[in-house]
Amino acid sequence: MRGAPAILTDRYRPELAPLALADSVAVDPHKWLYVPVEAGLVLVRDAAAMRDAFSLVPPYLRTGGSGAGVSGPPWFSEFGFQQTRGFRALKVWMALKYHGLSGYAEAIGRDIALAEHLAARVRQAPDLELAAPQSLSIVCFRHAPPALRGDRERLNAVNKTILESVQVSGQAFVSSTMLRGHFVLRACIVNPRASRPDIDALVDLVRAEGARAAGVM
Repeated sequence: MRGAPAILTDRYRPELAPLALADSVAVDPHKWLYVPVEAGLVLVRDAAAMRDAFSLVPPYLRTGGSGAGVSGPPWFSEFGFQQTRGFRALKVWMALKYHGLSGYAEAIGRDIALAEHLAARVRQAPDLELAAPQSLSIVCFRHAPPALRGDRERLNAVNKTILESVQVSGQAFVSSTMLRGHFVLRACIVNPRASRPDIDALVDLVRAEGARAAGVM
């Protein structure tokens, strides 16, 4: 679940509290826990059930699962279908030790605040339009000057051009999606070093590229 770490913030803790009822939760730390790609994990309530489902170890080799006993702990390969794998857990563990709960709560809260700032900037700009309510650290918006708002095909073409120009410029990175037939820009803020000036620069860049694209189409 991409947005699960937001449970550390005061704003989203009540909404995400039902996660505590899940039997398992998949988390990609490289998305919003600032861990380098690749890193993924699953949190399970019943480890024994997971081991029983995946283990290929025959009874005469299967351990009791005790770290203190003679046989030792179970093999990690017994908890999934991947029999061999790299030591991805190390970088996740190091990130957790470095940031801590308070550090993550602060950084994730800052990302959400930056998304709120971006949504506010979009609402204030006469040539931009929010395509969906801001949620977590995601903002979907598009360049939509009043003169073009009735021309879906042209607006889609303009925003596709904006996406390419922004990415090629190297000044910012946004992805895209389709919402109700509209091609929109999708900003997902998951960089702990991002700042308000970065958000303002993104808005200025999109507006500038949008004006240029609309002028030649």
